[in-house]
Amino acid sequence: MSFRHEDSGIDAAIYRKPLSSEVIADASAPGAHRILQECGFTENSVPPLYVWHELPEGLDAEEQKSRATRATVLLRAAGFDAELDPSLVSEAAYRAVLTEVRLSRADRSSAATATSPAAATRASGVPEPSAPVAARPSTAARSASHRR
Repeated sequence: MSFRHEDSGIDAAIYRKPLSSEVIADASAPGAHRILQECGFTENSVPPLYVWHELPEGLDAEEQKSRATRATVLLRAAGFDAELDPSLVSEAAYRAVLTEVRLSRADRSSAATATSPAAATRASGVPEPSAPVAARPSTAARSASHRR
């Protein structure tokens, strides 16, 4: 049994099973499996080596596209190299999840900035320490080093 992501040399692949309406996702990393499950894919396995995910039966084509697109964007945002079958792209889902990812990153960034020691100093009204000035050798030491 071979997985598409392995054949392509990528971390994850989401595609429609040939001659079927099933949407399959395969990935190698545990973090990718978690994202797929969060996007509504169910895990299947043939122990001990094969694990893949499928969207549940009964979803309409637009819902399949939405979930597949969402999973792909979230996988890429998490640093995985993910491939999505072009027939499963949902422009509306892409725009929505991209906005969500950007807002989430902005929230994390502002939270990190707000909890940094520098931000706490600014908030308390205490001036931030100035950057240290590099020690410069005395004039005598500089002229001695030039004579050597």
